[in-house]
Amino acid sequence: MAWCAILVGLILSAGSCKPSNTIWEYYTSREGGFSIVMPPEPKKVDKVLTTPFGKQAVHFIEWRPESLTIDKFKLFQVSYTNCAGGGGDSLSRQRILDSSIVMRAKDFTETEIDIHTIDLNGYFGRAFIFDVQGNNTIAIVKECIANGKLYDITVVLKKNYATNKEVHQFFDSFKVIH
Repeated sequence: MAWCAILVGLILSAGSCKPSNTIWEYYTSREGGFSIVMPPEPKKVDKVLTTPFGKQAVHFIEWRPESLTIDKFKLFQVSYTNCAGGGGDSLSRQRILDSSIVMRAKDFTETEIDIHTIDLNGYFGRAFIFDVQGNNTIAIVKECIANGKLYDITVVLKKNYATNKEVHQFFDSFKVIH
């Protein structure tokens, strides 16, 4: 009987820290002009950082698990900053995105990463996946410019977990609101 109680306790504690077992919620930022589905109770952090537009405020909305050693996810994050001049024409937006995604890749490595052109829910963007052989972590970063803001949507997760559903739900739910 005691082993049964221990087994039930282990199952309940293992399942309680996974975002897939929680009800994800729409997070809407009127100030940021976007909504996205993510685990509940994300935190908002503002920092002054170097961007393609110089030093300026970057606003982060992020969810991290309470214990990085247990959970399969390490981070769900959306950040945004104002684009000087609204991003300009398509060639200007492309140059800004190229500069921004290269700067962002340097947060993970100094070596060159393959950067791809993407359509992020109707917005032209750039993306990369940082996956190093022998490392237990993968980072997926997608960026776009919309409504005068540069958006960066990032997931950092541990390898070898079934995470496709949550990752796709997060990226696919990103919407710019007016």
